[in-house]
Amino acid sequence: GEVLVEHNSDVRLPPASLTKLMTSYVLSYELEQGNVSNDDMVLISQRAWAQNPIFAGSSLMWIEVGKEVKLSDLHRGVVISSGNDASVAVAEHLAGSENAFADIMNQHAQILGMTNSHFINSHGLPDPDHYTTARDLALLAKAILKYPEEYALYSEHDFTYNSIRTTNRNRLLFKDDSVDGLKTG
Repeated sequence: GEVLVEHNSDVRLPPASLTKLMTSYVLSYELEQGNVSNDDMVLISQRAWAQNPIFAGSSLMWIEVGKEVKLSDLHRGVVISSGNDASVAVAEHLAGSENAFADIMNQHAQILGMTNSHFINSHGLPDPDHYTTARDLALLAKAILKYPEEYALYSEHDFTYNSIRTTNRNRLLFKDDSVDGLKTG
């Protein structure tokens, strides 16, 4: 928890896919609390569907509307595939809607001391009111480490769902054996 080096650590920036760190953190918290199970089957909505036009050209797990997907697979889709579709499915499963999930994300941010962060969505696609700082992301990273089973997902090199293999976007995992996780964005 000690700062070794910093530069512009409190400048608010759009987090892009680093948003999924908070999505995964909230899911890890809910799993730990027993509010959900990795075996839960999640019905994929039109909004979470990979073919949702707002996801065009973005990272996806390739889930299909109307199908049921195991929550543990969605978690891998968030962390490994960096799936915007998986992020929305998780948000809807945990909170009923993505807007309600964003409120939960912001509550967790405050509890963690992330005073310069505000979340609008679960995936990180651009919004002027969606921002965080390097310092706040460091706080979140430290909090993620409290969930070792879920943290282990970040070091997985690939994930196959529905016969579609996606490779972890964190290329450092493939270059340095001492790297064990978190995300790129």
